[in-house]
Amino acid sequence: MVANRRRRFVLPVLSRLSLAWLSALGVAAVIIAGLTYSITSGKGPGRVSLPIDGVERFARHEPVPTSQPAANQTVTQTPGLRLAPPNLRNADEAAMETIEDAEGEDFLLYPEEPAFADEAGNGGDIVITIAGAGPSATPVTAASLTRAPAAKIAGPDPALLRATPFGKAPRIGPDGRKAMHVYAAASPEQDGAPRIAIIVGGLGLNSALTQRAIDELPAEISLAFAPYAKDLNFWTKKARDAGHEILIELPMEGYGANVDALGPAGLLTTQNREENLQRLDWLMSRFGGYFAATNYLGAKFSTQEEALGPILKKLSDAGVAYIDDTGAATISGGRQGGSVVASVNRIVPPAPDPSRRNAVRRELRALEQIAKRDGAALGKTYAYATTLDEIAAWADDLEENGFVAAPASAVLQARASGR
Repeated sequence: MVANRRRRFVLPVLSRLSLAWLSALGVAAVIIAGLTYSITSGKGPGRVSLPIDGVERFARHEPVPTSQPAANQTVTQTPGLRLAPPNLRNADEAAMETIEDAEGEDFLLYPEEPAFADEAGNGGDIVITIAGAGPSATPVTAASLTRAPAAKIAGPDPALLRATPFGKAPRIGPDGRKAMHVYAAASPEQDGAPRIAIIVGGLGLNSALTQRAIDELPAEISLAFAPYAKDLNFWTKKARDAGHEILIELPMEGYGANVDALGPAGLLTTQNREENLQRLDWLMSRFGGYFAATNYLGAKFSTQEEALGPILKKLSDAGVAYIDDTGAATISGGRQGGSVVASVNRIVPPAPDPSRRNAVRRELRALEQIAKRDGAALGKTYAYATTLDEIAAWADDLEENGFVAAPASAVLQARASGR
């Protein structure tokens, strides 16, 4: 009877260990799945540090303000600052100025860089909030992921550079090549459709907005960089690699503006010709690979031929085109010395908050009407989050609405050749 009694089944030791390992792996899988869900669903932390040039550095991050600085905020500068590279201001002291739109409201140009710092107090890290960082996070725009890759813009060619006391600046090459052609984006196939070009300025001073402009806007959008920004070689290379042609901004004296806000390299009507040309040398040597220059402010400077004329002549001699948003450059000095100059048709208002969406949309529609009438239109704006949102959404529907997005160089060359 004892022999017939069934023996109780006992798992071998090895099997028990196997079950323990499987249980541990299951718990780990649940944790990983939970973390993944929290990041991708918008219900958990999603702030990550991304690598720059292959080096990943995690940064302490000051919260980015949800509103822009007040329009009456001022920037102080040490009186009597002389033009010399060691004394020129960095991005934290970048020039700021307000403009007044047609409705009488002030907008702050050149938005401040949010504070980023590493353990040593150095800036330069980029901390990006991705979808999943909580209710206040801005969803990632996937437009750049679905767009066909654009052809890269050529990098600075040593044959098109000359030495100055401040660094390398553009020149016409020994073979006659010019920056305005070498660094211009390829003109799109027109097929008779009206072309619309837009320049987004003020880039380089705010890392997050600069990254967005490069990644989210179509390659046909031209990007203008502020001369006082940091890491300009890094940002301008990223822009060219993404297919954006680039411009350099020249701070110029406006009416009723605080000239100190233009920075130590501002071009002023009160300076003599030699001093302004020296400042231009410094500005032009800040980075390479730009096809044109454009003004930052400058309504007063642009109306005085004795001030603007030498600037346009030097740009022309360097093979660099010029795009003006004051409407005065072509009248004062734009036709001298073979300068290639174009004026923008409309200024798309910089929108510091969503309440300005309608103003941006209104000017974009105005550009469409001008393009229908003239065959091409050229607009300019400055980098603000809402402005970038609206331009990206508008550009997605452009072809469907019967227009072609074009780089600014295409419109400029068409006007120069009388087409």
